[in-house]
Amino acid sequence: MSTSVSAVERDADRLPADGDAGRIVRGRSATFWHGALRGVSLLAAVLALGLALARGQGAAVPVALVGAGIGGILVWQIYRGTERSFLLTLFLAAFASRLLAAVLLHPYLMTRLVTGSRDVTYIGVMFEDDRVFDNVAWALARTWAGVIEGVDKNDGYLINNFTYSTAWLYYLLGHELLAAKFLNCFVGALVPLATFSLGRDLGGEPVARFAALAVAFFPSLFLWSTLNLKDVAIVLLLTATILTAGRFARRPTLLSAVLVLGPFVLLENLRVYVFYVLGWLLPLTFFVLNPSPWRRRLAIGLPFALAVLSIVYVTNESQALGLRYLTDRRLEALDSSRAFGAQAAETGIEIEKVPRTEGGRVIQLINAPRVLPYVLFAPFPWSAGRPRDLAAVPEMLAWYLVEALVVVAIVACGRRRWRELLLPVAFGGAMVLIFTIIEGNVGTIFRHRSMLMPPAFVIAGLGLVWLRGRWAERRGTVA
Repeated sequence: MSTSVSAVERDADRLPADGDAGRIVRGRSATFWHGALRGVSLLAAVLALGLALARGQGAAVPVALVGAGIGGILVWQIYRGTERSFLLTLFLAAFASRLLAAVLLHPYLMTRLVTGSRDVTYIGVMFEDDRVFDNVAWALARTWAGVIEGVDKNDGYLINNFTYSTAWLYYLLGHELLAAKFLNCFVGALVPLATFSLGRDLGGEPVARFAALAVAFFPSLFLWSTLNLKDVAIVLLLTATILTAGRFARRPTLLSAVLVLGPFVLLENLRVYVFYVLGWLLPLTFFVLNPSPWRRRLAIGLPFALAVLSIVYVTNESQALGLRYLTDRRLEALDSSRAFGAQAAETGIEIEKVPRTEGGRVIQLINAPRVLPYVLFAPFPWSAGRPRDLAAVPEMLAWYLVEALVVVAIVACGRRRWRELLLPVAFGGAMVLIFTIIEGNVGTIFRHRSMLMPPAFVIAGLGLVWLRGRWAERRGTVA
C-alpha cells in the first residue's frame, strides 16, 4: 500500500500545478493564434504582391520584400520573449493588411485636375497632396538622372525629407506610385512598434499592447499609410522622438542623445510646428524627468538643451525659435490663411470676420474657441448625411472613447505620474492649441489629428488599465 501511495505521489509531483496548467493552456492558445494570424498575414501579402505583378507594377514588389525583412529583423533584435512574439505578429498583420489595401484601392482612386487646356485624371491618388508629392518626387528623380533641369520653382516648397525618400525610390525603380505606397505601408507598420515601446515605458505591457493595436488598425491612420502622404512618416518620427526623449532623460548617454536628435531633426521640413513644439519640450522633459542630483542634471541638460535649441534656430533662423509665430502680425496672418482655407474647402468651418484693426491676438481669442470643438470632436456623427460622412462615424465614436480615457488617466494618474506624462500630455495639448489657431477645414483637421494618436492611445491605455484595476477592486470588495 505504501509503495502504491509513493508512486501516486511521484506521479503527482510530475503534474503541473493548477496555475502552471493554466499558463500552459494559455501559452498553447497564444501560440496557435499567433501562428494563425501570421499565416493569414502572409497569404494577404502574397495576394497583394501577386496582384501588383499581374497589373504590371512589379517594381513595387522589392519594396515590400525589403520592408518585411527589415521589420522582422528590428523586432527580433529589439524585443524578447512574449513581446517579440506579439510584435512580430502585429508587424506582419499591420504590414500585410496595408499592402493588400493599397493594391486593392489603387485603381479606384482618381483625382481630376483641370489646368488651362489640360484635363488630366490621375490614377491612384486620393487628394491633391498625394498627387503633388508624386509629381515632385518624380521630378527630383529625373533631375538626378539628368533628364530635366530641376523641379518647377512653384513646387520647390514641397521638396522635403518625404519627397526625397520617394525620389530615391523612383530613381532606383522607376516611376511606380505603388512602390511609394508600399514604402508608406512599411512606415505605417513601424508606428505600432514605436508606440508599443512608448506605452511599455509609461505604463507596462498592457498599456503597450492596447496602444500598439489601436495605432495599427485605427481606420484613418491605416488609410493614410496606404497612400502617398507624409502624415504617417511624421507620426513615426514624432513618436520615436517622444520615446527616445524619455529614455534619454532617465538614462542619458551619447547614444541615447543621438537617438533623440535623429528623428527630431528629420521632422524639421515635414511639419515645422511639430518641430518647434518638440524643440521646446525636449529640454524641459530632461530637467523634469532626469533623476540625478541637480548639479549632474545641469551638467548634462544644459549642453543637450543648447544642442536642441541650436538646431531649431539654425534650421529656421528667421523664425526666432518659433516665437515669431506668437507675434500679433503673424497671428493675424494665420487667421487670414485659416479663413481663406475655410471658404475654399467643402468642409470649411464658419470663422467670424473680425476687423483686422483688433489685432491678431484678439482675433485669435475670438476665433480659436470656435474652432476648438472641431479640433476635438469633428466630423460630428450627428451631422453626417452623405455615405462618405457616415464612413467616419465609427472612428469618431472610438475617438470619443479614447478622449474620455485620456481624461480618466490624467485625473487618476496625473498627480502621481506627472513627470512621466509631461511630454506626451504637453505635446498633445500644444498640438490642440496650434490646430485651433491654424485650422479652418474639418477635412484637414481629420487628417492632421493622426499626429495626436500615438501619445493619446498610450495615455488612454493608462486610463483603461486604471479602470480595470478599480473594477477588480470593487468586485473583490463585493465578494
